[in-house]
Amino acid sequence: MSSHRLTFTDTSLTDGQAAVWAGALDNRMVLAPAAALSSSGLAAVEVLSPAVLDECMARDEHPLQRVELAHRHYGPVPLRATVNLLTGHGRPGADVLGPTAIDRWLTALAAAGLRQVVLLDPLLDPVRLKAALESATTVGLTAIAALPYTADDGVSDETYAERAASLVAAGADRVMLRDESGVLTPDRAHTLVPALVSALGDTPLDLHTRCHTALGTVVALEAGRLGVRGIDTALPSVANGASLPSLPSLVRVLRRDDVQDLPDLDALQSADAILAGIADQEGLPAATPWPFDLATYVHQLPGEVAAYFRSTLRERGRWADLHEFAAECAAVRRDMGAPPMVAPFARAIAEQAMCHFGGEQRYETLRPVLRRLLQGVYGTVDGDQRVELQARVGSVLTSESDSPTIEADLAADEDVLLAWIAGVTVATVPRRVDVQPYEASTPYESLTRGLLERAGRYATLTVSAPGLRIHLQQEG
Repeated sequence: MSSHRLTFTDTSLTDGQAAVWAGALDNRMVLAPAAALSSSGLAAVEVLSPAVLDECMARDEHPLQRVELAHRHYGPVPLRATVNLLTGHGRPGADVLGPTAIDRWLTALAAAGLRQVVLLDPLLDPVRLKAALESATTVGLTAIAALPYTADDGVSDETYAERAASLVAAGADRVMLRDESGVLTPDRAHTLVPALVSALGDTPLDLHTRCHTALGTVVALEAGRLGVRGIDTALPSVANGASLPSLPSLVRVLRRDDVQDLPDLDALQSADAILAGIADQEGLPAATPWPFDLATYVHQLPGEVAAYFRSTLRERGRWADLHEFAAECAAVRRDMGAPPMVAPFARAIAEQAMCHFGGEQRYETLRPVLRRLLQGVYGTVDGDQRVELQARVGSVLTSESDSPTIEADLAADEDVLLAWIAGVTVATVPRRVDVQPYEASTPYESLTRGLLERAGRYATLTVSAPGLRIHLQQEG
């Protein structure tokens, strides 16, 4: 093991629960493992991501309140968020979050209690990233620049090293090799990680990888030995599969390697027991490892996107056609110029592939994000896009791409800012409400609550069991 100190960030509350529980973790549940997690010796806990922001809005929960609540309950452990500079909501002018919007958003996150931010620009636009990194530094955040990883042929270690060095030149405090599709292998790590470490010099290298191929834990361990300083992980209840490596599993192995200053295993297990209790109470699925499958290297779908479309194939009775679907994802991606398989492109590519896979004529319809990608709204991709598709969608008029929002509005009004970031109307921005930590119920309490919720449908409702009798009757 390398002589440097290895640190860990927990992403159970963001990517972990998004991949395993389809984003079911609400603001109450986020607070439940706070005491255990905050005492475990983690380098940070991630509490907000683009997917979680969307999930909060859909549940009518305020995303900034989520950060504020975590700040009050998680004590000294630094809180982290991931912010994508590109969006998929299609609001005119907001496909790319410009310098003003990003600056205001990072200012709001810092004021809510955030300490670190991962800034992701899938196309690695140097101008956009430099402005965002400068804003993060100005408001006191540790600025972590994401370097997307793909399993594409022809992208050398030297190319990745050059990209990493450019992120440092743009102002990154740390650089994160971000393998959201779980396609990094131990063999590639043995050449890639040393090249990145050398290119970064004194700037720390972090790793975010997934377990799609069941190799995530091995990759994380090897990366730590090769010079990675920070690793993203999850608790067992929301680890493995489309999620991240289990931190307790890593700790057990690293103890055998005599690595020092590891997170406290008892505290991690206590936090996981709380999440497991929530899963049992709410009927959420158990985390399960995925078997190795080469289809992952073909479709390269990230995290929760891969989980969703695998489930869709099973529901449609077409699981045996996984490799055919993977090939169609790869074909659509090539037609779009081979953008990195991260948000906002990955889901749109998978949706387009599913349309073709379901019998629709190829590109009879076109997903909105892909239309805007072809139009150059997001910027320039490295690969070749299909000329006929570009001609079909045309160009974007200047008036359509100009931001209709006055910059002063973003600065002065939090609701306007959040609406802009999330791609919703100001009227639909959630209000802050009183939130208490989630408390598990006894089986009796759960049964009673369920009966009370249904009692209005019946004149009389009676449940009998050994040692139990509940009788509810409507009056009048």
